[in-house]
Amino acid sequence: MTDSKSDSEQSPAVPAEIATPSTSEPAAAPVVVKSAGKGLGIFAILISLAALGGSGYTWFETQVKGVQQESRLAVGVSEIGAQVSRLGDSITRIKQDQADVVTGAELESKILGVTSSVESQLRDMSAEQKAVQDSVTKLNAELQRGVDQFTIEEVSQLLRIANNSVLFSDDIEAATNALTLADNQLKTLRDPRFARVRTAINSELAALRGVTLPDTEAISAQLNSLAKTVVGLPLANEPDERTPEPVAVEPEAEITVRGELVKIWRDLIGSVSIQRVDQPPKPLLVPEQRYFLNENIRLSIAKAELALLQGEARVYKRSLNDARRWLREYFDLKDAEVKTTLKQLDALSSASIKSEVPSITGSYQALQTILGGQ
Repeated sequence: MTDSKSDSEQSPAVPAEIATPSTSEPAAAPVVVKSAGKGLGIFAILISLAALGGSGYTWFETQVKGVQQESRLAVGVSEIGAQVSRLGDSITRIKQDQADVVTGAELESKILGVTSSVESQLRDMSAEQKAVQDSVTKLNAELQRGVDQFTIEEVSQLLRIANNSVLFSDDIEAATNALTLADNQLKTLRDPRFARVRTAINSELAALRGVTLPDTEAISAQLNSLAKTVVGLPLANEPDERTPEPVAVEPEAEITVRGELVKIWRDLIGSVSIQRVDQPPKPLLVPEQRYFLNENIRLSIAKAELALLQGEARVYKRSLNDARRWLREYFDLKDAEVKTTLKQLDALSSASIKSEVPSITGSYQALQTILGGQ
């Protein structure tokens, strides 16, 4: 700063020095020059002008350089000020960091406090987690208890259905399916209390599988065939529809009284037949009566088929006995087709349409005993 001021103070001195010789020059006074020295004077003026221009240039260059130096110095000062400001900010931050710095004992104390707080929170979380787990376990137990109770009730209903199927309809298949479903449901419970119930169910299943069921489809087909056959069976007193044998035609002879008497006698003898009758003769049926007889026999066979499907053995046998009685009473027992029909009715009447079904109440009673002891 001092150097720049001194330079600026010295820089105006240059033109002053240049101006000084000009004032002290005796040539500035009006002088009468002779013509011989006229060229020398002009040359002196030119030299003075050149010296004056050099001095001005030197002064100008000195001033410009001084201004440039001052501007560079001002920029440097501003940069130094910015650096000083940044350094002050750094010192401030360092002081703040130093204020935040704690000692080892304080740090250890803070760490212990944080650790104790975390451990307390962890204990609280563990207690809450255990409470939630207990609640979930209790809820699952209640849900499982409800599911088990529903399963037990379902098993009870299945066992009741199996018993009703056997007692009221002799439906072996339905009873077997119900017992199998009940056993599978008890298996899912995995409860040892119901072990004897499962044992009873499996024993009853084995007994039901050993029952031989009648072939109702085959019997029904035979009954349908017999109902169609009855229509064409011959009656016992039905007139013989065979074609009469041709009578030999005798050549015409002379008509006489004796010949006519002989002819009448022959016709009388031919129209009379002597038979031994052990039983009273059966009346001849008119076509309308034959129709109703056929329908009655077919109705009896239809009743027997319906009783077969319902498992009514007594109704089945009674219906077939009615059909057999009508066949023996009104139809020709010597006819081969009538004999075959009677044999088929006898075989069907003696067939067993209802199997002996074992009792399956043991499993249901065992289940009710366990449920009653709960």
